[in-house]
Amino acid sequence: MPEDIFGDAVPPAQRTPRKRAFTDKDRRTLQERLADCAHNPDLYELAGMLPPPGRIGRPRHYPDVAFLFFLAARSVLASARRTAAHLEDPEVWTTLKAGIRAELGAAEAALLPEAGPTRSQWLHAQRRLREHSHELWDAYRPLALEQALDQGIFPEDETRSWSSPQRHQLIAADGTVLKSPTLARASQSVDMTTGEIRNHRVDPASVAQIEGGGAEVFGPKYVFFSARKDENYLSRVFLDSRYVPHLHPGGEAAVAVEGVIDIMSAAPGCMGTLYDGAMRGVHRDAIARYGGLVVNKQHKGNEPQFYETLRHGRCTHELWTANGRIAEKAHYADGSAELVPVTIKRLERRGVRTFRWYHVLAIPCRHGAHQFRVGIGTTSRKGERAPGESDEERGFHRAEHLQQIPEFTRTHQLVYPYRSDAESGHAQLDASLWNGRLISYGVEAQQLLTLGFVLAQNSTSRALHQGGPALLKPTA
Repeated sequence: MPEDIFGDAVPPAQRTPRKRAFTDKDRRTLQERLADCAHNPDLYELAGMLPPPGRIGRPRHYPDVAFLFFLAARSVLASARRTAAHLEDPEVWTTLKAGIRAELGAAEAALLPEAGPTRSQWLHAQRRLREHSHELWDAYRPLALEQALDQGIFPEDETRSWSSPQRHQLIAADGTVLKSPTLARASQSVDMTTGEIRNHRVDPASVAQIEGGGAEVFGPKYVFFSARKDENYLSRVFLDSRYVPHLHPGGEAAVAVEGVIDIMSAAPGCMGTLYDGAMRGVHRDAIARYGGLVVNKQHKGNEPQFYETLRHGRCTHELWTANGRIAEKAHYADGSAELVPVTIKRLERRGVRTFRWYHVLAIPCRHGAHQFRVGIGTTSRKGERAPGESDEERGFHRAEHLQQIPEFTRTHQLVYPYRSDAESGHAQLDASLWNGRLISYGVEAQQLLTLGFVLAQNSTSRALHQGGPALLKPTA
């Protein structure tokens, strides 16, 4: 009997720990991170796409790139007040001057004032940036993907094994609920003792939401997409961030599917995504049809389901779906029965524009093993098969019950833990917020905040990839 290509799952007690200890290479000082941001060419690309300011009012003292730098630095320093205090120090401010000199030339650097913008100047400039937050994100997504490709992520010319994908060939994605900037859920409240009516500022993007652990969190939900190649925690490249509107059709997973397909369409070397149980069969179906893998866990309520009875001459095999794969029901003399996973010999992907996926099975039999090909990953619709034979007409949700890489296999055990990149990314985002809570009201302002976070993280990733820290003591 051939071995299963995905291998048998290893019991938890026998698994080798894979978590790498945090080392000095994973540390970065605040000064180094600010220098990383100042030397990030994407900062200057984004500043160049902003429309020029109007002619009404006093001339500005700072160019757009200075405020985009402030935006990224705010993520590093966790608050606008602290960022303004740092940038008013001429020694810290020369960090941006050195970056502008390297990217735009000495003449542009000479036009900068001797110190950075104040918090008041930043708040005024932020209103203008907020109006263009969607355009800034649209402009930055291809820049972030280009950075990922330059760093060896999603290589198109590298050999791809669909049954054994590598970390740098997959997107780590997940949704997170950020804590609302205010605890108020209504614009007014009444003191039942005094009758006083109190007005409150509320965040229009925040709603009560349930996270994976079952706890309720009040705030907006965002999905983040990232990838990395090496083991350095700071080498991660964030590819995208998308807001999940309340009561959005399909919820978080539908937004994630759109993001994954957009990245795959621009990066042919991307093989799919790592996600949690929020991605169900209908979502896996969309990505599988596009040609990508979805490596995630089965929904806990997904019970075994009868698939079909296979007859070969004198033998009969009762096939079921269980734990994301085909299993044969074995009946024993004592009247008991057991679902035994069937060996998978190959994972096949067929198609050009719309793809189909198959497991080639080796069904054991006393008369000799039978080879049987079964469709997986996608649920056929009415009209895609002969009348009455499609999954939709049969009432069988194939994408929900049959995974491309079944959960309880060795390959899944080795690949799925890379999804923790998404969780650690959320932890970094929370750490970049003052007291772990949003400081922005409304989707536009929050998207500006997430852009600053992603810019800061990707700046450090780029600096590390290019061989070390940027200049820490730039000349004036």
